[in-house]
Amino acid sequence: MPIPSLFWSAIVVAAVAVISALVLSIQRAISHSKASIEYGQIFKSDKRRDESQFSDDERQKRLVPGTIILTALAVYQLILSVQDFKNTAEEPNPFLFNVLAAIFQLVSWLYALSLTIMCSRYRLPDTWGWVLNVHLCIFYLAAFGDAAYKVVSAIYSMSEQPLSYSLYLFAWLFISWDLLFVTGTTPRGAPFVDEEGKPVSPVTVSSCFGFIFFSWVSPLISMTYNRNQLELDDLPILPATYRGRNLFYAFKKNRGERLFPRLVKANVAGLTVQVSTAMIGAALFYAPPFAMNQLLVLITDIKNDHAEHDSSRVSQGYYYVFLLFILSLLIGLTTAQTWYWGASSIQVRTKAMVNIEIYAKTLRRREIASATGEDLASSGEGEDAKQDDKKEDDKKEDVSSSTGTIVNLMSTDSNRISEFFTWWFTFLEAPVELAIGIYFLYVLLGVSSLLGLMVMVITLPLNHFNAKVFSATQDKLMETRDKRIALMNEILQGVRQIKFFAWEKNWEEKILARRNMELKQLKTTFLLEVGFNLLWQGSPLLVTIISFWSYTKLQGNELTAATAFTAIAVFAELRFALNVLPECFIECLQFFISIKRVQTYLDEPEVEQPPPIDVSQPAQVGLSNATITWPSNNVESVSDAQNGAGSSASSTTAKNSEGFILKDVSIDFPNGKLSIICGSTGAGKTLLMLSLLGETTVLNGQVFCPRQPIADDVDEAGNGDIEIPDEDWILEHSVAFVSQTAWLQNASIRDNIIFGLPFNKKRYFAVLKACALEKDLSVLEDGDETEIGEKGITLSGGQKARVALARAVYSRAKNVFMDDVLSAVDAHTARHLYDNCLTGPLMRTRTRVLITHYVRLCATGASQLIFIKGGVIQLSGDPAHLRQTGELNQVFEEEEKDHKEEALGETSAAATETVEEIVDEEVDENADLNKKKPKALVEEETRATGMVKLRLYSLYFSSAGSIFYWLGVFFAFIFLRGLVIGEAWWVKEWTQSYAAEQLPDGNVSDAVSALNMSPFGFHDLSNSARAFAYSTQDMAYNTFSRLAQPQHSLDYYLGIYILITSLQIVFSGLRFGLVYWGSLRASKVLYVELLRRVFRAPLRFFDTTPVGRILNRFSKDFETIDSSIPNDFAWFLQQSLTALSIVMLISYYLPVFALPMLAISVVYILIGKLFVNASREFKRMESVTRSPIFTHFTETIVGATTIRAFGNSKQFLQRMVKLSDINSRPYNNVWVVNRWVSVRFNVLGSIINAMTALVIILNLDYVDASLAGLCLSFTLNFTDQMFWAVRRYTSLELSFNAVERIVEFMEMDQEAPAIVEPRPPASWPHEGQIEVKDLQIRYAADLDPVLHGISFNINPREKIGVVGRTGSGKSTLALSFFRFVEASQGSISIDGIDISKIGTEDLRSNLTIIPQDPTLFSGTLRSNLDPFDQFEDREIFESLRRVHLLPASDDEEALQDEESNLNANVFRNLDSPVSEGGKNFSQGQRQLLCLARALLKRCRIVFMDEATASVDFKTDEAIQHTIATEFADCTILCIAHRLLTVVEYDRILVLDHGKIEEFASPYELITDPNSAFYKMCKNSGEFDKLVALAKKKHQLVDV
Repeated sequence: MPIPSLFWSAIVVAAVAVISALVLSIQRAISHSKASIEYGQIFKSDKRRDESQFSDDERQKRLVPGTIILTALAVYQLILSVQDFKNTAEEPNPFLFNVLAAIFQLVSWLYALSLTIMCSRYRLPDTWGWVLNVHLCIFYLAAFGDAAYKVVSAIYSMSEQPLSYSLYLFAWLFISWDLLFVTGTTPRGAPFVDEEGKPVSPVTVSSCFGFIFFSWVSPLISMTYNRNQLELDDLPILPATYRGRNLFYAFKKNRGERLFPRLVKANVAGLTVQVSTAMIGAALFYAPPFAMNQLLVLITDIKNDHAEHDSSRVSQGYYYVFLLFILSLLIGLTTAQTWYWGASSIQVRTKAMVNIEIYAKTLRRREIASATGEDLASSGEGEDAKQDDKKEDDKKEDVSSSTGTIVNLMSTDSNRISEFFTWWFTFLEAPVELAIGIYFLYVLLGVSSLLGLMVMVITLPLNHFNAKVFSATQDKLMETRDKRIALMNEILQGVRQIKFFAWEKNWEEKILARRNMELKQLKTTFLLEVGFNLLWQGSPLLVTIISFWSYTKLQGNELTAATAFTAIAVFAELRFALNVLPECFIECLQFFISIKRVQTYLDEPEVEQPPPIDVSQPAQVGLSNATITWPSNNVESVSDAQNGAGSSASSTTAKNSEGFILKDVSIDFPNGKLSIICGSTGAGKTLLMLSLLGETTVLNGQVFCPRQPIADDVDEAGNGDIEIPDEDWILEHSVAFVSQTAWLQNASIRDNIIFGLPFNKKRYFAVLKACALEKDLSVLEDGDETEIGEKGITLSGGQKARVALARAVYSRAKNVFMDDVLSAVDAHTARHLYDNCLTGPLMRTRTRVLITHYVRLCATGASQLIFIKGGVIQLSGDPAHLRQTGELNQVFEEEEKDHKEEALGETSAAATETVEEIVDEEVDENADLNKKKPKALVEEETRATGMVKLRLYSLYFSSAGSIFYWLGVFFAFIFLRGLVIGEAWWVKEWTQSYAAEQLPDGNVSDAVSALNMSPFGFHDLSNSARAFAYSTQDMAYNTFSRLAQPQHSLDYYLGIYILITSLQIVFSGLRFGLVYWGSLRASKVLYVELLRRVFRAPLRFFDTTPVGRILNRFSKDFETIDSSIPNDFAWFLQQSLTALSIVMLISYYLPVFALPMLAISVVYILIGKLFVNASREFKRMESVTRSPIFTHFTETIVGATTIRAFGNSKQFLQRMVKLSDINSRPYNNVWVVNRWVSVRFNVLGSIINAMTALVIILNLDYVDASLAGLCLSFTLNFTDQMFWAVRRYTSLELSFNAVERIVEFMEMDQEAPAIVEPRPPASWPHEGQIEVKDLQIRYAADLDPVLHGISFNINPREKIGVVGRTGSGKSTLALSFFRFVEASQGSISIDGIDISKIGTEDLRSNLTIIPQDPTLFSGTLRSNLDPFDQFEDREIFESLRRVHLLPASDDEEALQDEESNLNANVFRNLDSPVSEGGKNFSQGQRQLLCLARALLKRCRIVFMDEATASVDFKTDEAIQHTIATEFADCTILCIAHRLLTVVEYDRILVLDHGKIEEFASPYELITDPNSAFYKMCKNSGEFDKLVALAKKKHQLVDV
């Protein structure tokens, strides 16, 4: 006699109690461990709760009494068992096992009682109270199962039971259910609120059932459905474990290790849960097919024994129905938890960790302007492309080459790394599933299953080869994508230059060449994916064919329904396990590629942390015997440079062609004084200054300078808004830095100046006055609250420089380093800045180091002057002493002594003024408080609401192909689905044929009728319905009877089965191939269209749209269109067709189930609708919140040196953490709603499975095992198909979000047409005559005019100087000639043609401008000077000589200087590399290169906008001579701050506030004491020289 089943149920409950006790003790030990205590110290959790929403009283009232009652019942059960005990001859003794069961039960309940008593001590929301509640919930679940089993057993035994026993059983059932319910539904505590009082995600306080069924997210999903659009504030705050601050510290803890182990350690808890649930899921994976097999075996036995009405056998069927339901539900819940921990937890955390770590590295990373010499704009085909493979193994992947590549680490690589942790458990799960599946198959089919699985072994090498090629292709795809994005980034950064030169078409061709290379790699990827598809879809089908052939032909077995359909179901599950492994290996390869790329970046050299500062000692600024060079990745070149520097300067080895060096520098910058560094363009001035900031490589000697350590923590200091007394404002060991190219944030002017410090009103206004910003701010509508756009794009060059200077002046730094701040401003403003700022009361006591070409202006107030020439310090000392020794003449050159004395002798007007006096002069201190909200220049990124519009689908589908193409796609998918159903139907016919063979020949028709079920089956249906059903069956029989005749041989069935499955394999590859083909076409069409629209966008668009936002369209959004949309569409189409066909099939074969099936399908659709709404909204929010991260990141990459110098790295890191948290909120919810819907679909699916099985059991008169197998094999699959159909539809909608965002840019306003017929003559402009009539310019319709109705005429070949204070409208005037801003009234005519009547391409290509901000593209000198191969090398060299970057061939002195120079002249080699933005050249050199480029273009009209502002005066003078000769037959408009630049021009146009103040010859204006030009010249400190030059020019003209 077997052991009583009730004993086993008691054992289960006892086992749960024992495991609970063990786990509880482990949890207790962990909580007291050192690691846990340390983690608690760095982990910052929420403390505040909304107590109004929670009480633990109800749980406490029911917990102890209920448990006491059940413990008492357990005691009663033990007493009864002991009383009933008898010694019996039976083995084993059932009475003994009853006593043992009662003992186990009582001990278990005593354990539960002890836990409930502890719960009254640890009341919720106490942490231990919750742990105990979870343990009790699991225990009560086991107890309820035990009670339910006893009740069912009592009913099943059908024996008469006494009333007391029935009451006893139902008491167990209801009380255990109540205890389970109360512990399962009680929340963990009152909801948390964060420090600002905002609600935290309810997952932190969710009940056990709420957590398992994800009901805590239901209110958010309902809110999303009811509202048109969610705002960020509607989303709850992330739990503490997801917040950037905690993640930063958790990840930082193991910074010395490699990236992968660090990620594992930081997520060890989540990974453990993920693995545990995955293993449970893997063990249960084949449970539903097992239950189906047992049910089919039972039906076969019942049919064979004609025992359709045997109640005990039918009852056994109900048991399998219940088992099917429970197992299906259990798998769904377990899988949901596995994916929840993978996607919603680990993935979200990992993405934030990696992004924050990349950002933190960017703040620490030493900037390397290392140009590879690779021209980003070149297509890369031809010889270079052939060399790629050869170099592949030799080169270490360089991710430092460009901003675009670094941004890609954060956009693509961090995504790949985080996604890997979502599904990595498959590597553990799939082998377990394979082992169980193969064993199951062996039990079913014997050795035939092993023969079939041998096919897998054959396909493995093919899979491996495909995976290897795929991985290599992915590498190349990523590489080409990186290059395209890097090129696109450079184009967007230099878009003004491209538009000025009308180069849009040429650059469009270059970027499209890159895009075509990318699409070529994508095409290869798609072909390989089709290959994978054929292998993955085909190999399980081949396995099935071989197994069935062997099972029937070789072993001679009959293929029964139970065997066939279970085998097919197991093969289908095996298909997943087998298919997923190769896919995982590919994803894994991509993961490790991304890990390697990020690790390479994290391993890059860092700026050295400064030594600890001794605050008791005064700050020392200087260098001692230091040899310094630019940072380089190439260590060898640096050491070579060092060795070379040590040898003879004239020898060839001394030439440092690899990197510029300054040798043996020893300087002490006097504390609290002004020091100036001067020298010719490219001499090494910036290198010297950056050495003080620790930004360069020191080869020898020492550098002394107080520097702030780079922040490595993100906790608030807590003193952000405290008031600092004026006397404590300046910090002795603090530094401020103003770079040569002003770096500004995309924020208001005030925020840029304050730069994170407390707002000190008095000091702030003093700074505005000292930096000459008051007048500029009074003109701006929003004053200092004006948003200045990305990189300060809306300000003029001078305004940008002065805002950057104001930031340094306002700062608390005692030591201020300024790199050429005076170049960008006019002479009058330069004088003001020198008097009121550099030597004014705000800066007088500070240590100031200034790089400048205004040596004459600044020397008088300086205590130290350093003159650099060709990388060598030629002069160093006190200017007064140097003047006495005559050495200063080398700097001043051969200027007259009296002029020099006049310039040096002028006293500073502000010399005796104090900060208080400056502020007292303020007219209205309250002017800063703007009454109205300032206008936002950069609008917040919009996001669409509701469903993706049909026109977007229409646009994409029409781009992919014609109606005939789409008909072909749909035919392939529908035909394939028909083949899959045909395969199952044919197996049904095959298995039925054995039953038919056993009947007499005359009864075939009866047999088929009998084997097919009555469509309705329940016996109370009307006769007409039954008649209709039978007529339908007869039709079906007549159609297929010939195929199903029993006389057909086994070969016949096997042959047709092989034909159907072979066609399946072909069409499974074909359908994807067709979709991929169309998607490539759509990707190409959309990219070309977007690129064209962006290139033709007005300049205002680039001013008001951050580059990060535009780049996001070309990178992330196009990656989605390229890779996600085709897969999402193909899978959605397949899965929706599958789900629809299952509903139709089940409704046909089980008509009684048609209505319930349709009802459940409606519920599926309603739940799916809620899910789609929520998922779409969260994904859109995630997209919108992602852009600010990229904007902040790119801004930081550009300004890292400034951020470090100011010691503001902590503030920026905190901002990154905040932006990461904002992005993680919708990103987390995207994954949570997936789990929410999967659990609900799983519950519905479990119900469908159970109901289908139940209908079959209730209709055994009409259903045989073959039909039951057919129906069950499809319904088991139905939930997955419905879930994935909805998921894929959502993914498709979310992917179309990318199309939506791209179309938004494709529909923006465009510039005037590039070509307008009739076009101007080819020789236009032939004279260069300009007429401006009543010109009014405004930047936007709602803004005030910048130019107010100005009119003037310029004669052919006339040279006009345009001057005026910063912001007077000079650059706007230049822009209006190029029609970047269209005239709101008036006109501009060139040679009699109104420029508004011709195309912008014709206009711009016939004008030349040398802009204020020189733009260079990465590549070589040749690719920058002649990007489209229009000139010979000798012409390019000649243009370099003309701008004095190369000495003239007849200038022997210059040639000797170059020969003796320590550093080689890079301009001798046109293949010299140019890094991104030309960072490896000085600002002056970049301006000269842009001038050389303009000299090559040679147009009749030339505009120069501060074209030589950053070059030294000697070079400027020489260039003006070049311009006078080279452009003698051109009309020139030169915007200048240096009056020396334009004083020899024909006429001077003086602008003020957008109006012409005066327009006459320089001599006429300079001799009129009342003219504005005269005052400017007087303020410049160069008056006599200016008068002399103007007079000389005037006399020449007179002659």
